Amino acid sequence: MNTTMERTRETMAHAVADLRSILVSGTLDTADRDDMLGFMIGVGDLYRQVEATLVIGTGVIEKRSATAERFDVASDCRSANEVMQRTTGAAPTTIKRWSRLAAVVKPERTLASGEVRPAEFPALRDALTTGALGADGLEAATRPLREIKDRVASTDLAEVDEVLAAMTTTTGAPVMCATLRELSLRLATDLDLTGAEAEEEKAFQGRALRLGVKRNGLVPITGQLVPDVAGALSVLLDSINNPHGQPAGAKFRPTDESDENADVRSMAQRNHDALGTILAAVPNAPDMPTNGGGAPVLVIHATEDTVRAGEGWATIPGADGTGTDLAVPFAAAKHVGCCGTIQHLTTAPKRTHRQAHHRQAALQHRSAACDQRPGPVLRDPGMPHPSPVVRDPPREGMVQGR
Repeated sequence: MNTTMERTRETMAHAVADLRSILVSGTLDTADRDDMLGFMIGVGDLYRQVEATLVIGTGVIEKRSATAERFDVASDCRSANEVMQRTTGAAPTTIKRWSRLAAVVKPERTLASGEVRPAEFPALRDALTTGALGADGLEAATRPLREIKDRVASTDLAEVDEVLAAMTTTTGAPVMCATLRELSLRLATDLDLTGAEAEEEKAFQGRALRLGVKRNGLVPITGQLVPDVAGALSVLLDSINNPHGQPAGAKFRPTDESDENADVRSMAQRNHDALGTILAAVPNAPDMPTNGGGAPVLVIHATEDTVRAGEGWATIPGADGTGTDLAVPFAAAKHVGCCGTIQHLTTAPKRTHRQAHHRQAALQHRSAACDQRPGPVLRDPGMPHPSPVVRDPPREGMVQGR
């Protein structure tokens, strides 16, 4: 048995017991500011050292599992990942991340000669093993460099490796991941003078924007924006959310909120509402495509009973990834009505069916005006009109356009 590892296990057991005691007793709640800060600094030192051990330990177990020793099988596990799951309780995705980082800092063996070469980033490996940075810091520092390593000289990468490692060991305090990432990106950009075009082509291939399927009353939006589009959106969001500027657009507030000056929305909620303001203004832009001479119109349908009751369900066509009519609370119709137009339309189902063909024939060669389109859309889903296809059956209802 390795006496050094046994002694370290005993020390860790004492540390775990001490931390457990502090948490159970509620000592953190009553500690003064200086004690709290000093305690968290010590926990941070321990945390980074533990992360370094997990990253390097994952690499060692994977290496030994790939040899005749079969460390994973001998431990009654199917893989090295399962060994780490059972010993640490970590999720498989977390262990995969440790494995990826271990591959960055582990020494490599040349197959032909058997010679062991230094790690890809030896200085950052030393910073990791000494606890100067943890797994997050290592990833922040090395990811930009790994993306350009095939396009720049190894000597230049080694120099950058030394610079980043020196930052983590000479400040006397932990370096934030954002600082490491920013410096690494700047240095990688300076080195990779010819990689801009390749990155742009790769970015254009990966750009995407998708609407998901509604869950819990919300439609998820996912994708990847090219930097200039993301920058333009960020400028608009910041402009609308500027606390020193004039309020712009509608805000989603609780109905019982009385103080108009109080803004209890989170930053994410303010960004959502700002995006709604942007989308409400975009259809009227001069360069936007038109439908029948007017701006594109969002149409929300609700039955007459729902309108009279002021509650219930309405439908929005194609509002999520399914492309079908999406059931939404009637409050959504009120939101749209705040900045749009409201048309009340009552039709008799039998009369609608009887006259549908006559109206369709009469309207074959003319387009409805932009403020008249919602009515025909609701009455005759099959008639040719410039608006998007709406799959609603003829019914009594209210149309709201924006």
